[in-house]
Amino acid sequence: MDFTYLKTLLVLAKVGSFSKAALNLCVTQSAVSRRIQALEEHYGQLLLERSGPVLKPTPAGLILLEKAQQVLNIEREILEELQAQKGRRKISFCCTFPFGTSYLPGILKDFMANHSETSDLKFVFEMPETALQGLKEGIFDLALIEYCEDLNLGAFKAYSLPEDEMIFVSSPNLGLSTPSVDIELLLGERLYCKKAGCCARRFLDKSMLGLGKNSTDFANTVFFDDIPFIIDEVVAGQGITFISRSMVAKYLEEGSLVAHHATGFAPARARSLVLNEQHKIDPILLDFILGIYRALDVDPPESLATAYLTAS
Repeated sequence: MDFTYLKTLLVLAKVGSFSKAALNLCVTQSAVSRRIQALEEHYGQLLLERSGPVLKPTPAGLILLEKAQQVLNIEREILEELQAQKGRRKISFCCTFPFGTSYLPGILKDFMANHSETSDLKFVFEMPETALQGLKEGIFDLALIEYCEDLNLGAFKAYSLPEDEMIFVSSPNLGLSTPSVDIELLLGERLYCKKAGCCARRFLDKSMLGLGKNSTDFANTVFFDDIPFIIDEVVAGQGITFISRSMVAKYLEEGSLVAHHATGFAPARARSLVLNEQHKIDPILLDFILGIYRALDVDPPESLATAYLTAS
C-alpha cells in the first residue's frame, strides 16, 4: 500500500513550503504540489492555507494530519509484526555524533554476534531535535541524545544516562597541563571546532555566554566538520578543541592529548535514551538497549524491564 501522499502532507506541514518539502523528499516541487492536489481532490477540501509566506494546514488539513500520523504508525506496526513473523526484526536507531563514534561500534559488534540472523539494523547520526521528531513520526525505534538545552521529553519514555563530560584538549607541548584553567588562558590559542549548530558548539557558546564572553573571542578559530582532522591538528600542537571526553579517550590515555576544564564551564551535558511512548519493547530491541547500558558500564533501570513486561 502506498502512503506517499500522506507522508508528503506531513513533511509539508513540518517545513512550511513546497520547495523545502521537495528537497526533503528528494523529488521535484511540482511532484509535491501534485500529491497535495490529489489529496485535496480526493477529500474535496483545501488542506493547506497558501496565502501567507508559510504554508499552514486548514482545519480540514489538521484533521487529516492527525489521522495520517495514526495511519502511518499502524503501517509501521504492521511491518514490524510481519518482519517478526519472518524471523527478522528491523531496528532503527538514531543517536548524536559523540555517542555514535565512541560507543556504537562496540555495541553493534556485541549485538550482531547474537542477532545477525534475526535482525536488521539501521542507524543514523542526527541532532537531538531531529532525533526526537523522528521518534514522533515512527522513523526511529529509539534514540540516544546528548544535549545542553532544556528539551521537553514529556511525550516520550526517557531514561537518564551518565552525563557526557565536555573538555578542552590540547597537546602537552602547548604547556597547558593544569586540569583546571582560566578561560583567558585558552582564549590565546587557536580553537578548532565544528560549524555552528553542532552539539559541542552549542555547549561551548552557552558556557561562554555564561562568562560574559563569546566563542569568537578566541585568538583564531578554524571551522572544520571532520572530527578526525580536528583531533590530528590538536595532537600536532596546532591549537585546542572543545569535545566530548569519550571521543578522545585513547589520546588522553596514551598522553598525546591533555584535558582541561575551563573555570566557570559546566562540566557535562545531559545524555538520555528516548523511546516513543506508544512503541513496544520486544526482546530483540530490549537486548540492543541493554547493550547500551553495558557499554556505559551502568545498570538499566527497573522501569525499563517493567516497560518490556507491560508491552509483552
